[in-house]
Amino acid sequence: IVRLSLPLVLLPAAGALLFASNPGPKEFADFAGREISERGIQEFCRDGVLPLMMNLLVENCPRLFRDQREAFGDLALQLSQRRNFGFFSLYKTEVGSTGLLAKLSVPSYSLETLGVAGQFIVLRAETVD
Repeated sequence: IVRLSLPLVLLPAAGALLFASNPGPKEFADFAGREISERGIQEFCRDGVLPLMMNLLVENCPRLFRDQREAFGDLALQLSQRRNFGFFSLYKTEVGSTGLLAKLSVPSYSLETLGVAGQFIVLRAETVD
């Protein structure tokens, strides 16, 4: 009888688990939509941030951002490039520096996000000059 050591059994099992739980584009869009809407709330939904006229039009600022989660996620996915390594994925997102958003007066950002084991971790986020 051949005895297999525990590491020889666990290593392929761990690899299979990572491969099966590598989050795809839909999961990335969901993650990005949540992140963008929550950051928008933090940035714009405080007293005194929105101009007075805008406050009259927007009754519930947090709801406005949360209702747009799907649209934010779809936009983030369009602005991202995915490199799939099987066990994990790297997403590089450029916001505002190219394409349609380049003509708007929004800050440009570059983000790198790791997708692994069903989770996302922002590795780098910086403004682009």
